[in-house]
Amino acid sequence: MAFVTKRKNVENEILLLLPIPLYTSSRIYYEEDLEEMGIGNVLEGHPEEVRIAVLRQAGILSSIQPELAFHFLLIFPRLLESVRLSELGKWVGITLDIYDREGLNPARDFILRMERHPLFALHWGKGVSFNDVYGVLSNYLRGLGRDDIVLEQGKSLYTNITAIYLPDRVPIFVEDETNFLLYKIMVTHKFGQIRLGTFLLKWNGLSDLERDLGERYRKSLPPNGTRSLSRLFNLFPEPKLARDLFILADTIRVEEWMSREFAGLHRDLVDIKRELALLRGGVEHLPPRSQVVELLISWWLSGRMIPLPEQRVSRIARKIADLFSLLGPQEERSTEEIARLVSDAYAFMDSLPLQYNAAKSIPYAGVLRPDEAERGRRRRRESLRTKFQGELSDLLHELPEPEEVRIEVPETESRGESANRSARKQTVPRELLVNGNPVPVPEGLQRVIDEIYEDLGSIPSSYLTVTNEMSGHYFRSMVHHPDPPPEQTQGTAFAFPENGEGIHALDEWDFRRQGYRKRWALLRETVADVGGLQFAEETLDRYSGMVRQIKRQFERIRTGQMLLRRQKDGDEVDLDAAVEAYHDRRAGLYPSERLFVRVSRNERDIATVFLIDLSGSTSGWVNDVERAALLIMSEAVQVLQDRFAIFGFSGRTRKRCELFRIKGFHEPYGEAIKRRIANLRALEYTRMGPPIRYLTRRLNEIEARTRLLITLTDGKPDDYDGYNGDYGIEDTRQALIEAKRSSIHPFCITIDKSEHSYLAHMYGPVNYIFIDNLSKLPLRVPEIYRKLTT
Repeated sequence: MAFVTKRKNVENEILLLLPIPLYTSSRIYYEEDLEEMGIGNVLEGHPEEVRIAVLRQAGILSSIQPELAFHFLLIFPRLLESVRLSELGKWVGITLDIYDREGLNPARDFILRMERHPLFALHWGKGVSFNDVYGVLSNYLRGLGRDDIVLEQGKSLYTNITAIYLPDRVPIFVEDETNFLLYKIMVTHKFGQIRLGTFLLKWNGLSDLERDLGERYRKSLPPNGTRSLSRLFNLFPEPKLARDLFILADTIRVEEWMSREFAGLHRDLVDIKRELALLRGGVEHLPPRSQVVELLISWWLSGRMIPLPEQRVSRIARKIADLFSLLGPQEERSTEEIARLVSDAYAFMDSLPLQYNAAKSIPYAGVLRPDEAERGRRRRRESLRTKFQGELSDLLHELPEPEEVRIEVPETESRGESANRSARKQTVPRELLVNGNPVPVPEGLQRVIDEIYEDLGSIPSSYLTVTNEMSGHYFRSMVHHPDPPPEQTQGTAFAFPENGEGIHALDEWDFRRQGYRKRWALLRETVADVGGLQFAEETLDRYSGMVRQIKRQFERIRTGQMLLRRQKDGDEVDLDAAVEAYHDRRAGLYPSERLFVRVSRNERDIATVFLIDLSGSTSGWVNDVERAALLIMSEAVQVLQDRFAIFGFSGRTRKRCELFRIKGFHEPYGEAIKRRIANLRALEYTRMGPPIRYLTRRLNEIEARTRLLITLTDGKPDDYDGYNGDYGIEDTRQALIEAKRSSIHPFCITIDKSEHSYLAHMYGPVNYIFIDNLSKLPLRVPEIYRKLTT
């Protein structure tokens, strides 16, 4: 049979999207083939909004790779069972990302596999997301009385004492209500670990255990090494096995605590555990030690021990289960007791082969990050000390002022007489002795004392020393400096007067006192100076190929305008369709009524601030690459017609925080903006908290569905007056938390080559990226923006 390539059916809007003949990887389709398989009728019976959306997205796919549009048209009814119509553009964007990155076959595989493809499951898998529950669970956590613990999104479930990291999605159960309940149990479990002191191991009461384990396994650790839980696990031949046994024993302890403190939630947990037990895999393929641990986890989840043909493994699992049953409903067990139980449980497995595969974590128990928790515990301890001394100073100011003040903690009775405790817990005092006289403890100070006892078991004598500088008073500066000359807008030689024109006084977070220093940092916003065009022109010429490529990528995801041809009504006449209709009428044929072009609009609603570090360390090549990245990013974002602003920041001390407006939200991108970017220079220091707080206010004034704050920096927060180390990191982190509470999404792009754990602490594990090759920065910035906004 002979086929021709001239179209016969010029009215079918679906067939008009595809070239004739259509070449695919498996065969060639002519018009007769497509009609025979019914592709031209796939939209029949669907609502108008579905028809419009499918045609629009099929048109986008066909303009880039027609085969992708062909497959999409065949599967879209099943696709819409999992993907909302409003998210169809996002699905097409991911398809084209795969096509750009990996080629036709992987993109076709993504379309055809649908929910079986990992990327599809990541975006459209069933379940509840972190963003869905963040607000409710944050309020729940505050209701537990711990405002100092925040919720963050992470790759796994764990806590570092100061934050609880939750997975981005819980897709385990069919019902969203049950998935939300599992999220709530995760938060409660991590809160329980903090409350019970899971990461607080008192080694002075475990010297005999450390000695016994050293003799048993011929292992010794340096006396000055880490004192976190990692040290305990490393005393065993297989640290991962010791860790998994500890996690299970500690989970049992936390659940017993939950049964007393949250009886209703614990009853829900019992039901959920039975369901989770069904999801555990078989044990037959595991090595014996792994079999024991898996049997124990299944026992705890289901309430019964699975029988195994291997009697030795089953016998050892039952012995350990009996041992862990000692953690049942009775007086609260200490972490030191958990450590001793783990040692006994491990000994039962000494006769089994050494091979061990780490167990899959229990969904609501997560993992342990002992070293991160130890760092968090030290930060919290220092914070509590400063906060205690501040509250104590306030209490003393309300009393008559004697020549000498002597503060003591009254003796309290020990509670708990268990002989194997490493240290008896003391009753928390409700009063202090000031010069021998009892003084009731105010509510604010009592909360701090409760947390200190939770951590240390008593108040160290060093905490009872109060000096003027610890009192928490705010001293207003009596020194005023002259206003800088008007022409000086990009320099940091002066200090600002607090009440000067255009000066903004901003609070700053002092983690040591767990409170804000009011009106502490002085910030001024000015317009960045302009320079010549040479740098901008040379940069855009040098990267012209890259700019064109990025613009094409951005055009694919822009849904601002999409022309739909051959429509029954629309904004303009479709000239091609009108000419065909004219000739049909002349030939005596009935002309088509589809003579119009309609512009389909689906506006992006995004506002973004790019905050650029102009500290002294960005001089030289770093500054050149930053400027190049800003120029290329601006050129690309113009294609999307998104609203964006660019600010640079620097300064010297809290009394002079400079913010330079390179591009405002309402300023068009053009020659003036290019001149400002070209003139950017490295200045002085990096005080990040004030510009973040100020720009959070500015973004809150912008009506947008999505608001982003993207920071480009080369290092840690640092300023001349002690704004460094933990102080600078904690203030910046608090400023970012304030932004998140305003529904602003912060993200950091760093070129700092030092360790990056501070970034995970400030931004959260998934909210920053490290660019290891500086030359790639101009390309990566637009790429990161595209991924954040699609």
